[in-house]
Amino acid sequence: MKQVGLIGVGRMGEVLSEKLAGHINLKIFDRDESHMQEVADSLGVQTAASLEELADWGPVILVVPDREVINVIKDFNQMGRPLSVINVATNVAQPVLEMTASPQVKCIGAKFVAQAREIALGAEPVIIVNERPAELVEIAREILAPVGKIFVGSADVVTYINTQAAEKALTAAVMLEETLRCQPYINTDMIKSAIRQVAAGVLKAYADDDLGPFAREIVRAIKSKLRKA
Repeated sequence: MKQVGLIGVGRMGEVLSEKLAGHINLKIFDRDESHMQEVADSLGVQTAASLEELADWGPVILVVPDREVINVIKDFNQMGRPLSVINVATNVAQPVLEMTASPQVKCIGAKFVAQAREIALGAEPVIIVNERPAELVEIAREILAPVGKIFVGSADVVTYINTQAAEKALTAAVMLEETLRCQPYINTDMIKSAIRQVAAGVLKAYADDDLGPFAREIVRAIKSKLRKA
């Protein structure tokens, strides 16, 4: 079983750890030691006492905030040993990884068109593994195969995809909230349910091509309006 380290067991890191446990020999690291141990105990995986320990273990998956990715890679540079790093942080571009890493630290982006909460609930994410460096593509594909549907290409396109999806969805949510707030007899619980259940449910049905007749009529009207604009 392949030995792999994972740094960062926040929301996404914990979900990935759960998906990977049992498929690889996983060792996790997080600066929040109590949470790290809690995750390790629940999944039956090992913990690392330091980044150095993980660097000796095998390839490492970085699941840390964007601002921390560069700092961790610089820490790996100082160790002076060969290492393969898979970065999932959406907003850290492949050229930035390559400029930051020393020659012995090879980095590849593997980015998720997904949301941690939805993955935790069972949704299969789409993962785009960057097309370079070529020697890391198959390593990343093999490690992440249990997690979701994998494509190879320009992983940095995920930044655009996720930003557009988030902005459009939040714009719709805010507009719906403001529209309903102006109506009599409508309270906060009703508005939240309309956003969480009706709007989110309709979006999922649209993505799955599972809309009912009423919703399909709305889609046709929207597309017709967009064509005329």
